[in-house]
Amino acid sequence: MKVFFSRSLVALLVSMVTFGSVANLSAQSLEQNLIKDYRWRNIGNANLKGRICCFDVLKDDFAHIVVGTASGGVWKSVNAGTTWTPIFDKYGSASIGAVKINQNNPDEIWVGGGERNGRNTAAWGDGLYKSTDGGNSFDHVGFSESYTIADIEIHPENSDIVHVAVLGCVWGHIGQRGLYKTTDGGKNWEKVTKGLPDDGRTGALEIVVDPSDVDTMYVTFWERLRRPWVLKSGGPNGGIFKSTDGGKSWSELTNGLPEGDSGRIGLAVAPNNPKVLMAHYEHGYQPARGTPEYDDLTKLGSGIYRSEDAGASWKLVNRYFSRPFYYNELSISPHDDKLVYSYTISFQYSEDGGKTLQRMPSGGGHCWHAMWLDPHNKNRFWQGNDAGLYLTHDGGKNYVTFKNLNVTQYYAIGVDMQDPYWVYGGLQDAGTSGGPNMSRDSAVYTSDWVSVGGGDGFHVQIDPTDHTTVYSTSQPGNSGGTSTRRNLLTGEQKSLRPTKGRNIVNYDEYITPEIEKLQEEKGWGPMGAFRWNWSSPFVISSHNPRTIFYGANHLFKSEDRGDTWHIISPDLSKNEFDKTTKESGGLTSDAGPGGGAEFYGTLITVGQSPLDADIIWTGTDDGNIHITRNGGHDWTLVSNNISGLPSQNYWVSRVEASHYKKGTAYVTIDGHRSAYFDPMVYKTDDFGQTWTNITSNLPSGHPCYVIRQDRKNENLLFVGTEFAIFYSIDEGKSWAKLNNNLPTVAIHDLLVHPRDPDLVIGTHGRGLWVLDDISALQQATPDVLKKEAHLFENEVATKWLRHSVQGKGGSYAFSGENPTKNAVINYYLGDNVTGDVQVEIADATGKMTRSYTVPATPGIGKLEWDMRLRPKTEASESGAEEAQRRRAVQGRRAGGNQGGQGRQAGAGQGGQGRQAGAGQGGQGRRAGAGQGGQGRRAGAGQGRPGGQGRRPGGGQGRRRRGGGGPQVAAGTYAVRLTVGEKVYVGTITVREDPLLTSSN
Repeated sequence: MKVFFSRSLVALLVSMVTFGSVANLSAQSLEQNLIKDYRWRNIGNANLKGRICCFDVLKDDFAHIVVGTASGGVWKSVNAGTTWTPIFDKYGSASIGAVKINQNNPDEIWVGGGERNGRNTAAWGDGLYKSTDGGNSFDHVGFSESYTIADIEIHPENSDIVHVAVLGCVWGHIGQRGLYKTTDGGKNWEKVTKGLPDDGRTGALEIVVDPSDVDTMYVTFWERLRRPWVLKSGGPNGGIFKSTDGGKSWSELTNGLPEGDSGRIGLAVAPNNPKVLMAHYEHGYQPARGTPEYDDLTKLGSGIYRSEDAGASWKLVNRYFSRPFYYNELSISPHDDKLVYSYTISFQYSEDGGKTLQRMPSGGGHCWHAMWLDPHNKNRFWQGNDAGLYLTHDGGKNYVTFKNLNVTQYYAIGVDMQDPYWVYGGLQDAGTSGGPNMSRDSAVYTSDWVSVGGGDGFHVQIDPTDHTTVYSTSQPGNSGGTSTRRNLLTGEQKSLRPTKGRNIVNYDEYITPEIEKLQEEKGWGPMGAFRWNWSSPFVISSHNPRTIFYGANHLFKSEDRGDTWHIISPDLSKNEFDKTTKESGGLTSDAGPGGGAEFYGTLITVGQSPLDADIIWTGTDDGNIHITRNGGHDWTLVSNNISGLPSQNYWVSRVEASHYKKGTAYVTIDGHRSAYFDPMVYKTDDFGQTWTNITSNLPSGHPCYVIRQDRKNENLLFVGTEFAIFYSIDEGKSWAKLNNNLPTVAIHDLLVHPRDPDLVIGTHGRGLWVLDDISALQQATPDVLKKEAHLFENEVATKWLRHSVQGKGGSYAFSGENPTKNAVINYYLGDNVTGDVQVEIADATGKMTRSYTVPATPGIGKLEWDMRLRPKTEASESGAEEAQRRRAVQGRRAGGNQGGQGRQAGAGQGGQGRQAGAGQGGQGRRAGAGQGGQGRRAGAGQGRPGGQGRRPGGGQGRRRRGGGGPQVAAGTYAVRLTVGEKVYVGTITVREDPLLTSSN
């Protein structure tokens, strides 16, 4: 519809007021103020939950549980998981190694950082924390250099006495290791060394206390080391140690246990018969199943051992083991010492003390890590694994599973161009899936998501011209190059693995028989000449959606959506023989089920220039950065031009080609896999000939995983690290934290939507998050920030229809948070502005208006308008409405709803789990994509469907009681910002729901 303006309104629109004052903010306070009204929202996907590595339960109340996750923080429930509260969102690390409840005082909770299951994506912690108020707050009580705290044991009679098992850094022989003790509740700590290993390489893993004698204790020690190319589990100083004097002195238990190096050892004591101990023991002797040696249990090696004399002697009862470094755990029933549970890659039980094992119904879980057995009910236990948390009341026949606990671990993400758009991502041990970033209902429900791939999910790309075509990748396995193209409508899928003799057009041009033989000697077998990373880069060209790139140690290109492939590069890695040999694991080969993650000498990142299709950048896991400027005919190594690096061998975690200059690119380099944890960010303006260090004030201890340049503001950059997300408005000269209500979590991938000004991140531990409508940040140029005030060009608002779905999941389902469905007006105020400012919205006649009075706070402000007007004579606001608007303009701030998690299903909302504001006439959101690529802002809606316009952003505005009449018609409306005696004018466009446009 056309909108006609009165002469007075036209004059208002063109009469911009000038002013002379300049904001006098420091760079840091300016950057913090700019984002004060921005709020992240968590959309899921919680269907496949995420890895649970430890938990503790109140022994007399199974419903009271505290859960530690691999990379998603700590969660607490007092109603058996009906609802959850995250209690560790703002502390040093999201990776948890141990949690412990003081059974004599449940308000006392201990948390140790750093998951002990040291897989190739293992994160780390910053020490030990203690809470005395049930998890409302925590104090750091030591071990800043521990990296992994594997176990905590509170004395059952004197809570001031606590033992802590510090396993140490998996990535290098640095920091603290060993067994520590406090006698004053954590104020002071003493390292216990008498009789225990103290070699700087072997750390303490598990502590077990004799329930009948608190002075009798056991501890296991384990040496482990992971490098980017190899895992080593085992060493000469590990083993099982016993103390009978409360931990003052220790002696190693050896009688009946295998001699020589030991690896990871899981240990348990029988609560009803403490003389019985059992151990899952890793050792180098591992005879093959079916051989005479395997059946001869007098030949000691890896397996399950049992002692019935408090560790004085042991007997090998079962040779079963599986990938010990990742699990190797067992538990003994409190009711029957012959009832034993073994949990590794599978969950098994024994009714004869471990001699025979039977498979336990999994309930959908896999890769098991933690267990708690109810001392009051033989049939009840909690179990934690890679697929989440499980509870059974019938001995494992059936399980309750908790999709309301969203700690999913994303590797890489992608978005499509639907309106509203969908977000996809690949997950650790949970395949690849996608779902809407918003819904027309009250929330984004678990039932909204679809699966598009299995295995461990990694890179995912969606055809920008056809959202039904989705590409996904998974772990290489034994063949490499595992990638799939799927049609979401039909379910049809095709494997795209580049394979000699099948779909590689020019194999012989690059691969010789000598190369093939060398790869076979290195143990790569059926994978032939190629090495594929655990997370192999996969990219759709921005120039032609039928063109895709796929990275092994060579770069592949396809111009027919993956049906055929061309190799377009030589081996771009350093190709070091000793580091590219497929051999890993230490005492136990890690080539078994789910293993073999050490794929090295491979591409990690591929970046094609958006400005020139022939300019392609690559980065490898062994430190190489290459560029081609002619589509792959010639390649130049440019990483050696970066000066000041601690090593030229660190992972090049991301290369981002500039959207504005052909010769410009940005790289993040990650050294944490080599025990170097500081950030490294660089920029080149001359195709890699020279580099500038733009790490600037990024904090130490924050290794960087991803960098992105904004698509509308050349100077706006975003960086994701292990613990936070940062942004820069001056192209890396300075950085500011962008977390706000986002919890501490690793940011493994991020992107700015190609059409909508949304920042989307994939976290490795807390799912997918969206920061809505960063358009004001994109427009915050240096000239704007010098002004006293500014009214930004606003995104198109949408009158979203209301759809209600069934199957919302109830209490045990997560509900992803919708954005606001109000229109959002963005403005900027300098720090000299005080008092109140006024915002008025008016129609073309100026007779229908809406006025807001809001407090002046420096930075970007977001005002929500419910798209309603009233006659000017009725436009004054009641005191109650005025107060509500003052709250609205502040935006939903950091800490809202426990770190922005969005209250899970059932959390006091009748089981709906609606987020703050959801279902109150104000949630949800945005104007979406345009029809036929039409313009986004001014003019949209005047005879056109609103183009590619969209959305309102954060803020807490909701429908007001009584409102301002019916919602306005689609069209463009005047906006006036009054700051003192100065007036700033602009517009905001409203469109109908695109469903109405498409149906018409």
